[in-house]
Amino acid sequence: MKYLETIKEWLEKADSVVINTGAGMGVDSGLADYRGNGGQWGQVESQTNASVFEIVNPQALLENPAYGWKLFGTRIKEYATIDPHQGFYILKKWISDYELDHFVLTSNIDSHFQKAGFEEQRIRELHGSLAYFQSSRPDLCQEIWKNEQNYQEILTNAEEGIFPICPFSKVMARPNVYMFRDDTYISTRSKAQDANFQNFLAKNKGKNMLVFEIGSGSHVQSIRVKTRMLRTEFGAKIVRINPKDFKVHEPNIGIAKGALAALTEIEQYLKK
Repeated sequence: MKYLETIKEWLEKADSVVINTGAGMGVDSGLADYRGNGGQWGQVESQTNASVFEIVNPQALLENPAYGWKLFGTRIKEYATIDPHQGFYILKKWISDYELDHFVLTSNIDSHFQKAGFEEQRIRELHGSLAYFQSSRPDLCQEIWKNEQNYQEILTNAEEGIFPICPFSKVMARPNVYMFRDDTYISTRSKAQDANFQNFLAKNKGKNMLVFEIGSGSHVQSIRVKTRMLRTEFGAKIVRINPKDFKVHEPNIGIAKGALAALTEIEQYLKK
C-alpha cells in the first residue's frame, strides 16, 4: 500500500521521532481507554451515577477516600500486572534500526513506556503518573515520591478505611496525577520532564522529525495539541493511528486501525 511506502521513506529520512500516545495505546495490552466500550470514565460514571468530573478530582478524593483509593488501587493493579503489547517494542526497534533521536509524550499514567524499556529522561507524562504520590495538602509539603505500596495493600487498606499517608506532612497522600478540577497537583516532576522535552526540541530544530500519534482521540486534547505544535512549528510528518478518529490533513497519514495492528503492519512492510 502506498502509505506504507511513504512511512518507510519518512523513517529512512528522519533524524528524530516523537511518539505521542493516548489511552488507545494501551487497549491492545488489555487496558481500558477513556470513552470506548468499557472505558475508564464510563466505568466510574456507571458505578456512581455521577459525572467523572465530579468523581475524579482532589476534593472528591478527600470527601470519599474509600472510593477514590479503591479506584486508584485498581488502576495500579492493572498497570502492574498487565504487560505492554508488542507495539511498544516495535517502536523501540525502529528507533534502533534507523538511529533516531526520540521522545515520548503520553497522556497515560500507566508507566508502560518505562516498563517496555524506554528511558525515563525521554518520557513526558502529560497527566502525571500513578507510580508517584504526593501530599493531598501541597501547602504543607511539595515533595513527590515513588510509591512503594503494592496494589493489594492499597486495596485491602482502603476497605478498612486506611489510606496512604504523606511521610512528610503526615496527612493523606494522593497520586501525583492531574485529575479533573485539580488545583493541588504538584508539577515539579512534570516541569523536569518538560525541560527534557524542550532540550530535545532544541536539538532537533530544523531537522527531519516524524511523529507517530497513537490512540489519542479528540476528547482529550493534550496529545492532539502537541501533535499540531510539532507539525506547525517543526514541520514534522504525522502518522495518526486510531481506529475511529484517524483523519489528518495530507500529506500526513491516518491509519484506521488499533495500535498493535497498525504498528505490526508497518513492521512487516519494513522487513520486506
